[in-house]
Amino acid sequence: MSDQLMLSIPDELINPFFFSVNDRISVEKDQLQNKVMDIPFLYEAAFYANIEALKPWQSHEEFIPLLKNEWDAERRHLEEIFSKRKYKDAIAPMKKGIGLFMEFVYWANELPVHFGMPLSSECLKVQPVNLGERIGFVIQRPALFHSFIQLNELMTEMEKQYVKHLAIKKASKQ
Repeated sequence: MSDQLMLSIPDELINPFFFSVNDRISVEKDQLQNKVMDIPFLYEAAFYANIEALKPWQSHEEFIPLLKNEWDAERRHLEEIFSKRKYKDAIAPMKKGIGLFMEFVYWANELPVHFGMPLSSECLKVQPVNLGERIGFVIQRPALFHSFIQLNELMTEMEKQYVKHLAIKKASKQ
């Protein structure tokens, strides 16, 4: 059995939608060296705490497909919840889905998630159109079906932007 760690949420990840100041992430120490996609912001919390862990934003071509697979599972779960009109049950999986999306945006830009950085930042070149207002809508109303649709559209658009970015990057190397 591996050691249990309690990671404090660093200032860079404080966002009232995801964490409050005194929140912690409980994790097995060996999870920091494995590809764990079901705990949003795990690697960022370790990174900002100077704890050795994987850095998915440095290996985004390896991690983003895993992140998309995790989203696909969460999306199917959300489709089922919304089809049964159990809107309150959607909040936790929507929060996870939004976390996955935020990781996708930052990792595609080769950065760890940092909520102090505005989404309009020059550092975040790869992102969907009108990201700030669209993700703001989703975060303000996570239990709405329209928010789920918007999040799914953001994921789809982000994937297109990411593939385009990789193609341009690859072409410029040749």
